[in-house]
Amino acid sequence: MNKNKYYKLSYLSSEFYKIYNSEEYPEIENKESRPYMVILIQIDENTFAIPFRTNVSHNNCYKFKTSTRPTGSVTGLDYTKAVIVNEEKFIGADARINDKEYIELNEHYAFIIKQFKKYVSDYIEFVNGKQAYYFTKKFQFTTLKYFHKELGLN
Repeated sequence: MNKNKYYKLSYLSSEFYKIYNSEEYPEIENKESRPYMVILIQIDENTFAIPFRTNVSHNNCYKFKTSTRPTGSVTGLDYTKAVIVNEEKFIGADARINDKEYIELNEHYAFIIKQFKKYVSDYIEFVNGKQAYYFTKKFQFTTLKYFHKELGLN
């Protein structure tokens, strides 16, 4: 990661998708024709890759308010599809985002990290039986279920 930033924008590598294939890991976003751009952030000992999505319709995300991408929908960072990429071989080419999203990302970075940490914390509590059954729907399609070892949930 760049020492001047708290995050890096990237794509996931083909090596990542070989190991985390769609047959065994159906919740992980994988479209060969359109690779997913991610923001890489370090939290404790894990490097999380949170994907940018062009159509976010739930609240477990950060929704961009200033995007100028012509998507016709709400763009954002989807916490439910975050993966852990602790190995360098899982990180692909650098990526660039829309200028307005870049500015908004930098302005709201601390808020996004706080929100994402809460999502991960709630998930850990849910798995440990400390969150109400109500949260079942919140975590129904999360990719964090594939990373229990990295989250210390074994």
